[in-house]
Amino acid sequence: MTNKLIKLIFTFLIISFSNHLFAKENKFEKKLKKDLKKLSKFTGFIDDTFKLYDENTINDYKKSIVVIYSHGSKGEAKLDHCNKGAANVPEYIRNLHNKKIGEMTINIYRLCNGVRGLIEPQWDRVHKLADEGNLNGFIELVDYDGMKIYDKLKQTNKQKIISNKIDELIKKGFENIILAGHSCGAWASIALAGQFPEKIKGTIATNPACRGRISDRLNYPWPAWDAYHQYYVNKFFIQPAEINSLIFIHDKDPWENSETLNFFFNKKEVKIINYTNFNCKVNFGATAHAFPVYPKEDNCFANWENKNNYIIDYLSKIFE
Repeated sequence: MTNKLIKLIFTFLIISFSNHLFAKENKFEKKLKKDLKKLSKFTGFIDDTFKLYDENTINDYKKSIVVIYSHGSKGEAKLDHCNKGAANVPEYIRNLHNKKIGEMTINIYRLCNGVRGLIEPQWDRVHKLADEGNLNGFIELVDYDGMKIYDKLKQTNKQKIISNKIDELIKKGFENIILAGHSCGAWASIALAGQFPEKIKGTIATNPACRGRISDRLNYPWPAWDAYHQYYVNKFFIQPAEINSLIFIHDKDPWENSETLNFFFNKKEVKIINYTNFNCKVNFGATAHAFPVYPKEDNCFANWENKNNYIIDYLSKIFE
């Protein structure tokens, strides 16, 4: 075989492999765009009855406090619909619609960001790396299409979608952005506040969590996931000098509690509200994790918050 022929074959293989990667990348992006298109019809400004309204009806963007609400997640491979049941904007956030902070008015923005994340073959690769002793699989592993596994996680893409929406609203003239969320949505909100303090005035986070139940982590430990979690906490929650946030925590939450979230306690601008003893009888067999969002009407947490005004007081300190 001549050197010229070898070079031609080598070049062909490189081009073929590159095209394969490009096609795979396009496939992932296509799926992401398809998910966002499905969710986009529910995204936008809403009133306290879930009704969408046009942003052009807001008189003064500079005097608007935009509370961007992000829902939780049901699993990596599932598409989360933000307009159904407990995934919709909860009562304690909807109650803020049109409330006044000085001369400013609160507007609620429902952001549907529950795009699908990793699928089973990608989990298998991470598990395999962990079995081989590489606990940084989530952080370092590159998938067959050339993208990092980390960049395909639902939480990673949730944060990208929120960040892009913040930039879009700022470009339109909105200046006062507050992030709010429950569960994985709260987790994303706080992480973004640590990354972009110049864009985000504060966060309202209820029961922040984005990994398995505490009991599962104790009974079925997965070192690779723990390593990823610690990397994430160090980078987004501990390293940032300050994070401005109001965080609601319940000690009977099966996913995270005041002990597992103690890294927030030494943050000067973080106000922790432990509502373990808020004296509410919760129906429907809901766990403490779901107290703030379910049932979606006449919510006990919302009634308790309305009496205590923690959120209004928090926003008043920021904007008055």
